[in-house]
Amino acid sequence: MNYKDIINNLKNRNFEKTYLFYGREYYLIENTIKVFKESLSEGMVDFNLDIIDGKETMLDQLISSIETLPFMDDRKIVIVKDFELLKGKKKNFTDSDEKYLIEHLDNIPDSTVLVFIVYGDVDKRKSLVKKIDKNGIVFNCDKLSDMDLFKWVKKKFEAKNVIIDNPQIMYFIEQEGYRDKSSEKTLSDLENEINKISSFVGKGNKVSNEVIDKLSQKKVENDIFKLIDYIGEKNSSNAMKILNDMIYEGESVLGIFAMIARQFKVVMQVRQLQTEGYTSKVIAEKLKIHPFVAGKALKQCNNFSDEVIIDMLNYILESDYKIKNGLVRDTLAIEMLLSKYCQKNIS
Repeated sequence: MNYKDIINNLKNRNFEKTYLFYGREYYLIENTIKVFKESLSEGMVDFNLDIIDGKETMLDQLISSIETLPFMDDRKIVIVKDFELLKGKKKNFTDSDEKYLIEHLDNIPDSTVLVFIVYGDVDKRKSLVKKIDKNGIVFNCDKLSDMDLFKWVKKKFEAKNVIIDNPQIMYFIEQEGYRDKSSEKTLSDLENEINKISSFVGKGNKVSNEVIDKLSQKKVENDIFKLIDYIGEKNSSNAMKILNDMIYEGESVLGIFAMIARQFKVVMQVRQLQTEGYTSKVIAEKLKIHPFVAGKALKQCNNFSDEVIIDMLNYILESDYKIKNGLVRDTLAIEMLLSKYCQKNIS
């Protein structure tokens, strides 16, 4: 059974007794939780939906939630997130607890739907995984296939009331690199890019390859590399130009802060591995980053000491807090970063 069939069955209130959704495509997992919630009677959700932290729950708490009858509805849904036994861990459960739970899955009340959610991989050898599969559905929320991805992207653009032809959809997908084996991009990342492009062109207008290139994540990453390079070179005027262009093209200041912070953390990791004698290729493999990113980080090591990087990361963290709490304007915060770590243009 594919994902679409599972979702359609849930919307039609055609439930299995148990489910396990796992994988790295969190967008699909979160959408599944949303559909489960919407399957309950409106106004009764608070009474008939239990969301349990699987890392902290104990056996008696879990069994109690499973056996509690629904209130003014014919169905109760119990969602257990990141259940430790599905990952081969046993912090809160003994062997006898695990055995009892597996046996108890055969006696779940007809009014209860038990859903396990794991953000990442599960240990498929576990008896619990096999029991869930026997009694219901185990589904790996992995990346969408080419055709499903095309349909999903097309639907998202159409929902934003912008015009995009099929060749441009294919071009967008290719530029984003979602299907690349090494890519860590998710549907949430693609949705953010679709929203940014749609906002830029405006309702009723057409998305072109030029617009996709202008706003693509690859361009944003390159802009971040350039921005950091200019900061390292103390070239304030070029750094400010790159920053203003990014903001004009729809990048949020908090997003820019996050990307700067992420790259500086990579720089520190790369520096450490370099001192241990690893080559650029091995460093990229160890950190699971693109060789180009590793190469840029190696060059940036020469412009920033760990002390300066830590100081900048602390500044970004403090600014993030101030922006979110209305204590400083976002554009002022990032302009202050440039003025603090860039001297006047010396080129």
